[in-house]
This record gives sequence, structure tokens and C-alpha cells, in this order.
Amino acid sequence: MKTDKMRRRVEIISMLCLILTGFVLANPVRKTIEVDGFEREYMVYTPSSHSTEKAGGIIVCLHGFGRNMDDFFEEYDVTGIADLLNMIVVAPQALPEQHDDVNGLLDTYGPLIGNGLSLHSVWGCGLGVEATLLFLQLINAELNKDLDDVNFIDRMIDEVISDFDMPEENIFMLGTSMGGYMTYQYALLNGDRLSGIISIAGSMGTKIKGMDHHIKVPVCDFHSLTDEVVHYNGPYMEEIMGWGLLNISLATPMEQVINYWRETNGTGDPVTEKIDYYPSTNGITVEKFTYPEPDYEVIHYRIDGAPHSYFFSKDNGDCMDHAEEIMRFIQAHTTDNPNNNPVIPRQKAFFYPNPAYDMIYTSVTNGIVTVYDITGRSILSQSFTEGRVDLSSLKSGIYIIRIQSGDIIHTGKLIKK
Repeated sequence: MKTDKMRRRVEIISMLCLILTGFVLANPVRKTIEVDGFEREYMVYTPSSHSTEKAGGIIVCLHGFGRNMDDFFEEYDVTGIADLLNMIVVAPQALPEQHDDVNGLLDTYGPLIGNGLSLHSVWGCGLGVEATLLFLQLINAELNKDLDDVNFIDRMIDEVISDFDMPEENIFMLGTSMGGYMTYQYALLNGDRLSGIISIAGSMGTKIKGMDHHIKVPVCDFHSLTDEVVHYNGPYMEEIMGWGLLNISLATPMEQVINYWRETNGTGDPVTEKIDYYPSTNGITVEKFTYPEPDYEVIHYRIDGAPHSYFFSKDNGDCMDHAEEIMRFIQAHTTDNPNNNPVIPRQKAFFYPNPAYDMIYTSVTNGIVTVYDITGRSILSQSFTEGRVDLSSLKSGIYIIRIQSGDIIHTGKLIKK
């Protein structure tokens, strides 16, 4: 009897230890804060080195239209960025549209715009939605126009700084799509708190506030000429069922956005670079414009051929890697890097693309490739030349690939489409 009781006690203690360990190890952590009468949510990720040293800064990550704060942990490699830079990631959640009249307008006319407008998470970032058919104005609205998301983000940053006993420095903001709009809105009103901003496929809203403030902040902007949602040139037109052209405006043209920050930051003439850091296999090209200024540079990556939600990765056969460029920009503008020398090296993928279809390309000219299934059984072994490996005989699935060329051996995971 005592043995049974003792066994149960040990089992209960073990279970409690597992539960408590799970709580301790939860990363990122979901948190809430009361701001302006709303209960707001955000997530906090602590870098892997946090147990041994204090974090070196904060990256505030703002999600896109109709998305959520989990995006940066499920779709983008922000945890990898945070671990390498020893920085805390904070990802807040936007609220639904608060105005019934705006909800009604976009329920009625939103489908005509064709951009998948979803109002269950919308930043108050000065994003104006305007649509005119012939001479009839269908929509002229500002999303969440009375919501002070700048104040919410400020309060959230204050709480994180207090929780982690950090100095108020090295605070960066990264926004994707509508999160990019919110990043620019925050910078216009409170950019002197930031060490730099990064916008991916975002813009400045047509009803954005604070354009007269001219607060200097380093800028890193990524935008595609072929973005089908946030159009590079701002306003655009759609043919509507033979009725005529629907004129739509959701964004400030990117040329105007970059020129605003050039003038505000007092930058020099651009240095232009065609990006080919990695061999491209998809035809997407990138031209990088760097507008130099010792403390407040403006960088614009003008992309051609990528859709709105595309995130660059060297493993996918892209000419650059979004995570690397973001880390390089952040590293160049942190206070503990006074010489502004980026320390994030570009590392060419040993083979690409990954996921692959029928052919992969390697960083060595010739050698032997061996492919194993998940049980460790060798299912393919062949020599290759000219850096090309034919995998057309493999079925779709996940494999381990081993590439050997002389004394060079690389082993990694391969996804076959």
C-alpha cells in the first residue's frame, strides 16, 4: 500500500514538474495590457542567450492586414534573428475595425477592390481606403481612425523595458504589409524613440499623421514593383464588369515615401547595387538603393517579380535573404556597434533551391550525392558534374542529403516537391 502511495506521489510530482517546466520554457509568452479602455495582447520572445546575459535591444514586429501576432513566429524567422542578435522580439496584436460605418462600407464595396480586405485586425495607421467608379465615390474611409495604436505600442515597449530591466536603446520596428504602414506611422509620431525601422511590402497611408514632424530615423524598406496588394505606384485602376474603371487608392507611391525620408534624414545621392548575393533560380531581381547619411541612412530594396507576401530566402533560390538583410541593418544601427560594421556574414547555401523539384544546384562543381529517407536508408547515390544534381527520380517527401566533393562534406535536410 505504501509503495502504491509512494508511486502515485512520484507520478504527481513528476507531472507537476513537467507542467511547471512547460510554463518556464514557454517562449514566446503571451501577455496582456490595458490601454485606452481595451485589453491589448502581445507576445514576447526572449533570445536563447538571455539566461546568461542581458538582451541587447528590442525588435517590435507588426503583423499585416487581417493577420495576427503569431505570424512572426510561424512564418518568419524572427526567433533566429533574435538569437543571433541577442534581442527580445515583441509582437503586438491589432484590434478589429471599431467603426460600424466603415465595416458597412467595406462589407458592401470591399470585394470590388479585390485585395481581400479583412477587418478583424486593423492598425490605426492612417490607412485611407478610397475608391471611385466613374464619378461616383464608393469608399472614402480611414481604418480605425480613432484608435491610438502609437500609445498602445509605447505602453507595451515601456512594460518590456521594465520587465527586463533594460536601457531605452536599440529599439527597432519591423512591419509587414499593413504592419509596414503602422511602422511608418509610429516613426512619424515617435521615431526619436527608435534606432531604425524596417518595412516589408508596406507604405505610408494616404491619411497618415505627423508628416510635418520630420523626425529622423534610419529606414530600411523592401517593396516589389509587382506587388498586387500594396501597389508600388500607389493608386491603381481596375475594370469592373464592363461598367468602367474603378480608381482605387490604398497607399502613398513608394517614390514619395522614400523621398520623404531622404529629405527628412538629409541623405546624400543614392548608391545603386544590383543584388546577386546568391545564384537566383526564379527570375526575381532586386536593386538596392542606399541613400547615405552617417546616422540616418535610407535603404530601399526595389524588387521585381515578387508577389506581395513573398519572403526571400537563400534556401529557396533567391538572390538575397530577407533575414540576413534585416540583421545587417539592425547590427549597423545598434549602439554597441559604434563603427557601424555589420557582423552578419552572407553564407551561401550549399545547395539550392530547397524545397526542390527535379534539379538542385550545389556550391561545388562535382562530387557524389547520397540521399537517405527518414529511417536512414540510402535510396539514391550518384555522382554529379557542373554543380547540378538530378533528383527527378525521388518521390515528394522529406529526406537527408549528403554531398561530398573531395574533403568537403555537407549534410542537410532536403524537401522534395
